[in-house]
Amino acid sequence: MKYKILLPCSLLFGVCFFVSQYCYINVSASLPRGIYLKTSRAIGNGSYVVFHPTDSQQSLVLKYVKNIPLMKRVAALPGQAYQLPPASDTDSKGRAMTPFYPKTGIVPSAQFVVIGDTKYSLDSRYLGFVPQSSIVDTITPLLVF
Repeated sequence: MKYKILLPCSLLFGVCFFVSQYCYINVSASLPRGIYLKTSRAIGNGSYVVFHPTDSQQSLVLKYVKNIPLMKRVAALPGQAYQLPPASDTDSKGRAMTPFYPKTGIVPSAQFVVIGDTKYSLDSRYLGFVPQSSIVDTITPLLVF
């Protein structure tokens, strides 16, 4: 009887430990919801990254999330031309949002343009460029739904 409880609990503990050490869980609509595995891949167009907003970006981000890194897809690398997708003047609850300008240009050195999957995503449309120093991990989908 003791083993019938011990084995499932051990497996659950092992899965939780693995996820907490090697994965991120996304519950927002910015990317497909699910579990993302940390990788050591170089950042390229289309890569998924995890980053902490800069101090100047925090004033906007703190209206929506508290002390958690953001997960987005890289849309343009340093030195590449970019064109931001359309942004909204309001968030999903009708509150005013200020889109980032310029909407087109060349990505500065050591900066990235990141995009989410919804027009309300806290991404470069509102935050501007993400410094390479703010990126903490590259990730790849492990289990998404």
